[in-house]
Amino acid sequence: MSEIIHSDWYWYANKGWRINSRKSGSRIDILKCLLSQLSIMLERDSKVFMFRFDLRLAGYTDDNRCITNFNRRLFKRIKRHYKSTIGFAWVREIERSKKQHYHYVLLLEGHKIRHPATIQKWIQEIWNNYDGTPHWSGYANLHREDETSIQKTVYWISYLAKPRGKGSNYRPAQTKDYGSSRLKSVKPTK
Repeated sequence: MSEIIHSDWYWYANKGWRINSRKSGSRIDILKCLLSQLSIMLERDSKVFMFRFDLRLAGYTDDNRCITNFNRRLFKRIKRHYKSTIGFAWVREIERSKKQHYHYVLLLEGHKIRHPATIQKWIQEIWNNYDGTPHWSGYANLHREDETSIQKTVYWISYLAKPRGKGSNYRPAQTKDYGSSRLKSVKPTK
């Protein structure tokens, strides 16, 4: 299990980020993943569209194959329609019910998309194949220079880093608690 912090602030990339660590704290590995992918998207594009949603399943699975297949099908449509760079992060959780659900953050180029209606339709169509239901948490249109909106969004998506419902007590050892895009910084290295 990753290190857990119980602070309201997390220091990443020379900046303090307000996070939602109430009750169970926050997993540092997941926080780093979320902040890395959001930061790189904002570095690449002055506007970033962030869509937060949840995916529920009708039954339990031992692996995350459904989310892998979901990503492949959704990203194919996004690339064809929007021709956008895609950043994402998801976490797998099992709490009171005996079946997992996924919290998901999707990041796209904000100059190409400003509202999730088309993507919601695609998500619904794809996730129906797994006898699952999506839940829309909301979206944000972020501007690289708007620190207030970025901080609010980081607080909102940091919920995904809560340790409750994750870990080896809730999944087989070979199954991951989270996954993300692997976007690389476009800044030249020194």
